[in-house]
Amino acid sequence: MNKVEIKLFASLRKYHPNSGDSEAFTMDLNDKTSLGNLIDKLKVPRQEIGVLMVNGTWQKENYLLQDEDRVGLFPLIGGG
Repeated sequence: MNKVEIKLFASLRKYHPNSGDSEAFTMDLNDKTSLGNLIDKLKVPRQEIGVLMVNGTWQKENYLLQDEDRVGLFPLIGGG
């Protein structure tokens, strides 16, 4: 079992278990849980995600989460 800290940024906060909360939260995940599996569990639509970070490093969805990883999900950023 892996304990992972998750922080959702900006518009993705609405997917926080305490809707709209900006604080980090932890989840206990099975071994071999990928970042993509975590996104599915949180029900965050992939088209809303711009950057996936684990421990301050960009990662892809196939990254296997480890105990005490810190995950940050950032939305797409628009501009002009």
